[in-house]
Amino acid sequence: MLPEREKRIFGPSAIALCKGAGRDMLIDRRFVLVGGTLALIAAAQPQDAAVSAELDEAAKLPPAERLARLRRIDRRELDTSIALDVAAALRGAELEVAIAGAADLQARYALQLRLQSGTEATPAEAYAFALDRARLITARAARLLRDEGLVDGSVAERLRRLARDPRYFYSDDDAGRDRAVADMNRWLDAARARLPQQFGMIPRAVDRVTVRRMSPADEAAGKAGYRVIPGYDGSTPGAYFVDLHDIGRRPSWTLPSVVHHETLPGHLLQLPLQDRAAPHPLRLRSAAGFVEGWAIYAEQLAAEAGAYAQDRRAEIGYLQWLLFRLGRAMMDVGINVFGWTDAAALAFLRDLQGDPVIFAPFEKDIARARTEPGAYAAHALNWLGFEQLVARRRSGDARRVHDRLLAYGAAPLVLLAPLLAH
Repeated sequence: MLPEREKRIFGPSAIALCKGAGRDMLIDRRFVLVGGTLALIAAAQPQDAAVSAELDEAAKLPPAERLARLRRIDRRELDTSIALDVAAALRGAELEVAIAGAADLQARYALQLRLQSGTEATPAEAYAFALDRARLITARAARLLRDEGLVDGSVAERLRRLARDPRYFYSDDDAGRDRAVADMNRWLDAARARLPQQFGMIPRAVDRVTVRRMSPADEAAGKAGYRVIPGYDGSTPGAYFVDLHDIGRRPSWTLPSVVHHETLPGHLLQLPLQDRAAPHPLRLRSAAGFVEGWAIYAEQLAAEAGAYAQDRRAEIGYLQWLLFRLGRAMMDVGINVFGWTDAAALAFLRDLQGDPVIFAPFEKDIARARTEPGAYAAHALNWLGFEQLVARRRSGDARRVHDRLLAYGAAPLVLLAPLLAH
């Protein structure tokens, strides 16, 4: 039985709907069923040009016509990357056709979730996976907050008090912003040094990555943080430009996990590898949750490598970021399947994570969950899917699995799974 507080936060009716959704179903029930789909994925002789041209033409067509054209492509003797392009484009077109013909909103959402996530998870499974992890993270955060002297109230209430504690604020001037960026670059240097623990093939791009301040004009305008992707070979630099215009909402303990998500081993490791692999836009369209899911998984990789072993508050920040991701996922399902009102979704997010993060007001996220159903849940499913794919290969070297997950660029996880079996 859930404690009353958790029942209030997570919703007993939603929990009841998720009964029977096991923790390993993302892989064990479905991922292994797609091996036949990519039977030709390791064929020896690439015939890239003609197939790429067919994909380009298919991309101009509406879903039903695109599907018919894709089905005519000869998939024999394709190299791995092009085979992934075709298989992903086929899967995406099939789902788009099915979405257009869905009988009701819940059936449509289930299909949208499959398309966005690149998995075969149901909405109830997505909620169950997120709920299970959120409960574990909440329990860990409660212990760390207690060690910080924050013992009264829910975890969300204690996170809110910690976030408003002026001891952890940077000064609201150039010196404070420069100090925040310097701190983030120190975390980045440590993250770069840990990469060989978890990756075997590390592009030179990682040596050209920094965290940087925005221009004064961008800061004054409140521009959101953004990335410049480095060249795979290190020939051009990359950076994450952090948004510090409202620096009072960026306490020091929240920034380390941002480094791992946005730079290494997150976006600025994955995206240069993806640029080199050059997946077709139709493949990227059918794997929308991959890139963000990897960056969340990268936050976890940093923690597993010992990033927070000596910094309890930074670990609290990491856990709050994960609650933010999980809250978005559960809210996505809650609104589109369980019938949550905006008010109910707002109360849920507040009760789970405390204050909203600087770039994602709760109301904005709720609105997006209605206009882009499945997107937030897809991020979490990719994060947890990466974890499951690596866990099933733990008898070998996890570095090799990470390398293969990133080698081809974004792809539906159901299609990547067979590649890891070789």
